[in-house]
Amino acid sequence: KSRNPEIPKSRNPEIPKSRNRRVHFLAVLCMFFSIIVTGQNRSAPSETQDYYVVAKTDYSLEPLQKTTNPNGTLTLDLVDNSLEVFLNSLPIYSYEKAFPTATSSYLLRTYKVTMDDGSHLPSIFDRDEIEYVALIRSGDVLYIPNDFEIVSPQAPSALNLINAQLAWNVTTGRPNVYIGIIDTYFETTHEDLINQIVDHSDFTPSPNSHGTAVAGMAAAQTDNNKGIAGIGFNSKMVTRANNRDMTEVLLLSQVPGVKVINISWLTGCSPDAVEAEVCAEIWRSGVVIVAAAGNGPNGNSCGTDGHGYLYPASYEHTISVGAISHLFPIGTDDPVLGRSNWKDVLPNKIDNPTTTSSLNDKVDIFAPGFSLYTTAPDNSYWLRNVDSHIYGAATSFAAPMVSGVVALMFAVNPNLTPDQVKDILKDTAQDISQIPENGPYMSYLAPGTGRLDAYRAVLEAECMLNPNPELDLMVRNSEEDDGSEPDLNTEFLWQSCDIWVRNQNDGRDVQVNQNPEYDPIDPNYVYVRVTNNSCVTSSGNDILKLYWAKANTALYWDEFWTGGVFMDGVSMGDEEGAQNIPVLEPGQEAIIEFEWDVPNPQDYVGINPNPWHFCLLSRIESVDDPMTFPEGHAITENVRNNNNIAWKNTTVVDIHPDTPSPIGGVVAVSNPFPTVKAFNLQFVKESKEKGKPIYEEAEVSIEMDSIIYDAWARGGKEGQNFDFTKERGRLIATSDNMTISKILFEPNEIGTVYLKFNFLTSKLTSKEDFVYHVIQHDAITDEIIGGESYEIRKHLESTFAANAGNDKEIDKNESVTILANSISGPAVYNWYDPEGNLIYTGTDLTVSPEFTQTYKLEIISELDGYKDYDSVEIKVNPYLLQSLVPNPASNSVVVNYDAAEATSAYLMVTSISGSPSYNYILDITEFETSLDITAYPVGLYSVALVCNGRIQQTKTLAKQ
Repeated sequence: KSRNPEIPKSRNPEIPKSRNRRVHFLAVLCMFFSIIVTGQNRSAPSETQDYYVVAKTDYSLEPLQKTTNPNGTLTLDLVDNSLEVFLNSLPIYSYEKAFPTATSSYLLRTYKVTMDDGSHLPSIFDRDEIEYVALIRSGDVLYIPNDFEIVSPQAPSALNLINAQLAWNVTTGRPNVYIGIIDTYFETTHEDLINQIVDHSDFTPSPNSHGTAVAGMAAAQTDNNKGIAGIGFNSKMVTRANNRDMTEVLLLSQVPGVKVINISWLTGCSPDAVEAEVCAEIWRSGVVIVAAAGNGPNGNSCGTDGHGYLYPASYEHTISVGAISHLFPIGTDDPVLGRSNWKDVLPNKIDNPTTTSSLNDKVDIFAPGFSLYTTAPDNSYWLRNVDSHIYGAATSFAAPMVSGVVALMFAVNPNLTPDQVKDILKDTAQDISQIPENGPYMSYLAPGTGRLDAYRAVLEAECMLNPNPELDLMVRNSEEDDGSEPDLNTEFLWQSCDIWVRNQNDGRDVQVNQNPEYDPIDPNYVYVRVTNNSCVTSSGNDILKLYWAKANTALYWDEFWTGGVFMDGVSMGDEEGAQNIPVLEPGQEAIIEFEWDVPNPQDYVGINPNPWHFCLLSRIESVDDPMTFPEGHAITENVRNNNNIAWKNTTVVDIHPDTPSPIGGVVAVSNPFPTVKAFNLQFVKESKEKGKPIYEEAEVSIEMDSIIYDAWARGGKEGQNFDFTKERGRLIATSDNMTISKILFEPNEIGTVYLKFNFLTSKLTSKEDFVYHVIQHDAITDEIIGGESYEIRKHLESTFAANAGNDKEIDKNESVTILANSISGPAVYNWYDPEGNLIYTGTDLTVSPEFTQTYKLEIISELDGYKDYDSVEIKVNPYLLQSLVPNPASNSVVVNYDAAEATSAYLMVTSISGSPSYNYILDITEFETSLDITAYPVGLYSVALVCNGRIQQTKTLAKQ
């Protein structure tokens, strides 16, 4: 979608974001009348407004006829004469159903009405026939730039931590807001900087590319399908190279458009009165100074303990930025970085002492500073990690992240003063004091010093200029969800990033979803993140409810979630609990913890004995923030339409080579309707995922139970992109968009499907994470009923290769034993015949094939489900020289043979001494012949069976 770079991406500064509700809406509408919306009729005024108008259930807005008047307005003919007279008194230029293809009765009662202004709205509100009126907002997506993960999937980790995507939904910045940077050499021709630097001076050329890296962190060109994304997005830069002194800082502050100056260097370890006054003058002029706090005792810093003051960062009229970690959840022991980059952990606590940041009471805020991807010389990109050979990569690169956020703040509110900017940044920073690893170091910091939250800071800046009187609490459906209603950005509505499960109560720090694990004594814990997406502080009286259900692709509201559905007498879901949401300021989030006694999996083994996990649903119930759209039975529509509702249908398949673990999970598939219905099941890979798809690296099998299989058989067993197997109801996915079509269910019928992921050792890559989706569609309308997502996490440590031994050759009626080479660890050894039938399980197989056969060996590790195949060929000679009777012989000998498959055959009898030699033509339809050897000299003879001109077998005959 194209964007005017002069305007914040989704929020026009003249238009506060508001939710479509009747409550308080009249007051809000008065703020919208200056918006220009082109009418549908050519003679309509240039300034018109579109509104939703919803009729009450007992009334109809459907016109019998519409007539266009000379001035472009409409005359309507309605069944209700009173309503007809009223509407015809208004200057209406367009009148039509807003959602003509909807199935919801509410949406079918909704009309889109175009008028010249809102002066007539009070009278519409007063009509008894009208339930609801609201201005139609122009929605815009939460923006994820197309260069967000180009360098590496880890590249956006720092931006994710500071909530960059939500900040970009408020604004992507303005190109007339400049970030001033004084540093070393800038590669102005770099592909990610060439369009971002609008003014540059290089006083003393230098090969030191510190400046190039700093500029990339502040405002690398974003959404250019190259390199990295910069937090400043559309903000531009004015750069000065190599003249790093306060005189140049003052001059830079006077360049028109410069609103923030980044200083990632130091002038000394003690204050200077002149420098302090330069900072003060710049501050008074309205320009913000952001400076790196220093890299502790191991960097170019002050003091030996890491707590000294560094200048200019420590002057009063600056924002001093420390560095914090961002890459891994707390507790991660990465094989390369170890424990050295835990999210929101202060760097003096972590294992590697080279990754440090100054910690003192002059530090105002922290931002990610380690293992950052940024711009580097020669159009390249650096990972600034713990052993980087360039600059140690700490506060020098945390500071420009803050500078980029300050530019976004000025984009939404150009009237901010530097004091307000500093106060907002500090007041909206994320609290890091409760993290145990940070405890020993908090005493060195000023109270309340936290980590940068770009979203809260930018939202607070906007709210100061354009306050919105409506509360809007949200639980996001995905990283792409900005809280808009309906959510048109989320592809799979059952993968909420704001709901996660932990087997222990560490979910505030470790926000990684786990499968729930049953324990008869200890509970699991569910965490739900609630964010205040408005300019209003919440009351603290809002309620968050949590529900669970067994994993199912058709979870209709509310019976599946409130204990209304049973299978084999076992409950398939229930309400888990309710809690108050604490008071939340604009942009603030709260993580609500629920204790959850997970149902006993043994209760469900009679339905399906395989691992079967759970779905979770959260609902915000609030007087101040009610549901925007009425809830129906379709949970997908409820979640899409209301940001008060979020849904987590995710099975985690965590595969460890050294620990027995499930390699798949069950999901129920059902018909929630009281009539016979047909559905399709679609299986797709994650569209954003890079590398090999799961079905190319693993054997993805779908095992239907008898209910699903019979329903599929009733529909004709149609589908695509799968292979049948010899096992009833078991299919193997062969490519993306596998579909099982026309599953013809009886009313309210429920069955189960088991998905398994056996990684093939011959096709393994270094890729560790995969996502695979199961989607249930209405077979007639293609409407999405629901779905389940599988997160497959592969931990590759050791592997194996199947070995069925060398090919063998045998004679007819001969037996042979083929032996599989054993692998380390417990495993299953399966042997299959050429038709794919399982004929034996074990390492050694004895066979007696009548003709040449190839046997397939399948080895499955019982620890991780890894699988490999090998084949062995048993070649059977089709021609048989079975016996010579008698032997020795004097006069005659009977030869038993089999040459039935030959076109010609004969016996060649040759004296071992060299002569004589005799040939006997054979009848290939017979199986024995008699040879007269009376005239043979006494001695030994070789009797050879020759078929099709080739000797097949020989035996020795003794003439006596």
